[in-house]
Amino acid sequence: MAETRFLPNEAGETKRPDILSLLGILTFVNTGLFTLVYAIGAIGMMGISQMPVDEFVALVQEGVMQYMPEETGIQVEEIARILHGNGVTLMLIYLIRTVARLVGAIGIWRGRKSGFHLYAGAQIIGLFLPHMILPWNMLGVFGPLMTVAVTALYGSQLKRLG
Repeated sequence: MAETRFLPNEAGETKRPDILSLLGILTFVNTGLFTLVYAIGAIGMMGISQMPVDEFVALVQEGVMQYMPEETGIQVEEIARILHGNGVTLMLIYLIRTVARLVGAIGIWRGRKSGFHLYAGAQIIGLFLPHMILPWNMLGVFGPLMTVAVTALYGSQLKRLG
């Protein structure tokens, strides 16, 4: 088993900080779930890409438009066409980002500063890389704020990582 070491705090304790334990558990649950979601999503997108694009767009519009105002139809069509053409790539981007976050979190869990750098890099790059495919207006606000907040919480313990 890999060695777990944390630098001593002001009291000289070298145990894992409680905040890292909490964040680690939350990150492991999140990345475990989304690794599965994005892997299944990539497989599903492979099937979707074999459908005629107009048939897929009509199917999405039929399913979504019963819950959305009619003026969002153009946006739904745009997203459906993006997913049809680039859905596999998009899911793989999300999957790689999620696995990198998991590997980084494992490093942090073990007390390694390199784990934080991998985690933070995956988080920040992972915010922007999907927008090589998706429109920038889909970036949103809550996701980036949560990304920065969690990364900052991990970073607040950087002095304890070796």
